[in-house]
Amino acid sequence: MIPASLWRICFWFCFGLTAYLSLMPQEFLPSGINIWDKLSHSIAFAALALSAALGWPVKDFVRSVLIPLLIFGVLIEAIQYFIPGREFSLLDMLADAVGIIIAWIGVRLLQSVSARAT
Repeated sequence: MIPASLWRICFWFCFGLTAYLSLMPQEFLPSGINIWDKLSHSIAFAALALSAALGWPVKDFVRSVLIPLLIFGVLIEAIQYFIPGREFSLLDMLADAVGIIIAWIGVRLLQSVSARAT
């Protein structure tokens, strides 16, 4: 099993990378791939949620992981409103939420398998 400390490092790396890529001006990003944009949001937030849940194991995933990451997603979208070429997007926030929910399902499955193994 991977130690929690490595999951924490993974979380902070993903957090920084997600913030950096989300706040870059549009001119530096690939254009015209709307489906990839939503998929990348889901993947980024699934990685954030999974690494947070495994780095700081808690019983209350919703309060400890889901809500803070949703707030992070909303803050990113709000800041993007002020960046040239970027915009506030409810669909991006939905994609963030989908990624977090996928990670939550993954964490639940891991917990279930782990409980059966002991």
